[in-house]
Amino acid sequence: MMDRGIIKWQPFNSCFNAQEVIEDINKQKEKERIKFPTLSEDQLMVLEDKIKNSFYLKLKIKIDYYYDGEIKSLIGKINYFDYENRKLYINNREIHFKQIIKIREV
Repeated sequence: MMDRGIIKWQPFNSCFNAQEVIEDINKQKEKERIKFPTLSEDQLMVLEDKIKNSFYLKLKIKIDYYYDGEIKSLIGKINYFDYENRKLYINNREIHFKQIIKIREV
């Protein structure tokens, strides 16, 4: 039996040009991506104080953080706070300090 290789896929490619659609989707995703917001030293200090307070007082908080071109939110209590490595864990998720944009109590 002879192997047709790529030839067997050509009828699908002629009916539907998937490559153009994929490129359009990727371009749209790039447009929707946002740049990481820069925070001042004062804002970073305030965020760090809020993290410490909510960890020690076991407060339920909402954190807005930057991940992969999007700003995501997470609600919960801080399970673990690793100050040396600048990480905190909420609901079994690891968040680096440099990703955090905003913290507020719920």
